[in-house]
Amino acid sequence: MSNARIKNAFDEAIFLMDQSIASFESAKVLVDSPSEYTSMPIITLQSFSLECSLKSLLLLTCGKYPSSHDVLDLFERLPEDEKKALLGEFLDLTEVDLKNALTEIRRDFIGSRYYFEDFRKSYVGRAFSTGYLEAVANFFIDYIKDNGDSIYQQYGSGSSVTCSPHVMLSTKLER
Repeated sequence: MSNARIKNAFDEAIFLMDQSIASFESAKVLVDSPSEYTSMPIITLQSFSLECSLKSLLLLTCGKYPSSHDVLDLFERLPEDEKKALLGEFLDLTEVDLKNALTEIRRDFIGSRYYFEDFRKSYVGRAFSTGYLEAVANFFIDYIKDNGDSIYQQYGSGSSVTCSPHVMLSTKLER
């Protein structure tokens, strides 16, 4: 018997959501930091949080995800009905088009991680001030917490997404 904590796509989806929440919460701690140099770590953590949430959704709906950091690409790989639900709910909550927001922040994870390499080359850094990142990252965490069970039930039943149909997402991700 294997001692691996991640045995299937469902376990990995839970793990990725734990990472998403931890990264998002860590970014919130940095917001209150007295340091004037927290913007890049905040962007990196929020971007990683969003990426983990999208990969978790892909595991719940498709059983796999690509090795991409592009959040728009990850979003586009979701099933059409799931994208439609996400677009509608985000628009209702924020009056902002989710796809436009994802387009603006699609490469923030890589851009924030390698910001200083580009800055050294040109003395000009990339602008990150769209204001979408925190709202979108938080939205995806809440969306999965609120809808994870039904998403899993819709896509996971009878597929290879999990070997443990008795485990519910909400039992792992408490609201």
